[in-house]
Amino acid sequence: MLNFAPTEEQEEIRRLARSLALDELRPRGREAEQRGDMPPELARTLAQTGLTTPFPEDLGGSGSIEAVTYALIAEELGFGDSGLATNIIGSMMGPLAVMLAGDRSQQERYIPPFCTDDGPNELGSFAFAERTGGYTLDEVTAAVRATGDGYSLSGTKRDVIYGSQSTPRVVLARLEGTSGSEGLCALVVPAILEGLHISDDAQKLGLIAAPSASLRLEQVQVPGEEMLGQPGDSGVIRAATLYQMLRAGVACGAARAALEYASAYAKERIAFGRPIVSYQGIAFMISEMAMKLDAARLLLWRAAASWDQQAEPETLVQEAGAAQRQAVKLAKSATIDAVQIMGGAGFMQDHPAEMWMRNAAAMD
Repeated sequence: MLNFAPTEEQEEIRRLARSLALDELRPRGREAEQRGDMPPELARTLAQTGLTTPFPEDLGGSGSIEAVTYALIAEELGFGDSGLATNIIGSMMGPLAVMLAGDRSQQERYIPPFCTDDGPNELGSFAFAERTGGYTLDEVTAAVRATGDGYSLSGTKRDVIYGSQSTPRVVLARLEGTSGSEGLCALVVPAILEGLHISDDAQKLGLIAAPSASLRLEQVQVPGEEMLGQPGDSGVIRAATLYQMLRAGVACGAARAALEYASAYAKERIAFGRPIVSYQGIAFMISEMAMKLDAARLLLWRAAASWDQQAEPETLVQEAGAAQRQAVKLAKSATIDAVQIMGGAGFMQDHPAEMWMRNAAAMD
C-alpha cells in the first residue's frame, strides 16, 4: 500500500511554507488584491527562502523539483491566500516548462534570471487554458504547423498569469493533425511578433492579485529554436500535468482556509444561547467540507507521487486532471459554504471569506 506520509524534510519545507503563508500572504491578501499584483518586497522574501526556485543548482536554483513536495508547498500558499499563490505558481511555470521540456541551451538562457538572491529579474508565464475550454489537455486546440524555418501558431489563450509581461512566455499547443497527448508541444513566444495580440484582463471576479492576460495568435511565426523539445515529448506532458497539480494544491489550500475560518467563526458566533456550530445544519456542512478535503488531497498526492515516479504520460494525464478537477470543485463549494455559515458577515470585507469565494470561482 502506498504511504503518502511526508518525509521529515518535506515536513520542514511544509512548516516553512505555512509560516510564510500565515505571516506574509494572509495579511497581504487584501492589499495585493487592491494593488492587482504581488508587493515587490514579498517576492524578495519568497526568493530568499528558495521555495520559488525549484531549478538545478548549477543554474542557480535550490534543487530539482519534486511534485509531492511542491504539492505541499502549493497547498500552504493557497491556505495563506489563493490569489497570491496563483500569482506565484503562474510565474514559476514558464521557467519550469523550460526546465522540464527544453534543451540545455534553452535552460541556460531562460532559467538563471529567476534564481537571483534579490528575487526574479523576470516573470514567466504558461498559457494553458483556451477561450473555449478549461485546464485539461484534451481541450487544447491551439494549432502548430511546421514551416520552412520554424512554426506557425494559431489559437487563443485565456487567464495567462503575467501573459503580457513575461519571459519566457510558454504556450501549450497541439501539432496540426494530431490528437490526444502525442502532438502536444510547448513553444516560447516572444512579446513582439506579427499576429500576436495580447490584452490585459480587466474587471476580474477573482484572482485579482494574479494579473493575467488573454492571447490571440493568428499564424504567428515562431522561430524553430523556440520549440521546447519535440511535439509529444514527455517533458511537455510533465510540465502541463505539474501545472494542474500545483493548481490543485492551491485549491486544496483555499478549501482548508475556508474550512478553518468558518469553523472558528461558528464556535464563536452565539445564536439562541449557544454556538451555531452546535446546530446540525452547520455541523454537517463543516464535516462534509473536511471529508471532501481529505479525498481531494489524496487524489493530488497520488498524482504527485506518480509524477515523481516517472509514470506513463497517460497515467499522469488522468490522475493530474482528476486531482485538479476535484480540488477546484471543492474550493468553490467550500468557500461558498463558508460564506453561508458566516451569514451576512461572510459578505463583508472585514473577513476574507468573500475574497476566497471569488478567487475559487475564478479558478475554473
